[in-house]
Amino acid sequence: MAYIEIRYCCPICKAAHSEYIEAVRCRNKHDIIVERWAVGKHKKVRIFENHHKDSCNGENGALKEADLSDNIHERRKQLEELRKINGG
Repeated sequence: MAYIEIRYCCPICKAAHSEYIEAVRCRNKHDIIVERWAVGKHKKVRIFENHHKDSCNGENGALKEADLSDNIHERRKQLEELRKINGG
């Protein structure tokens, strides 16, 4: 016959434990994960540390992308305005 079993999962590594306190101890052993995000008018874009700052996942690229819309028509207008401003 089936039965119900309770498992306590660590929110960091997702390991299952039979006791609540074991899950808490497991969670407390993990380091804090730090992430950097560019927050713009339209969205948030994660900045990856191992990318060049001007690439699309680097700091400058993420800042630019965060300010651009996902709507293709609006995005086209925004990119045209940027080209005019930058003289390109």
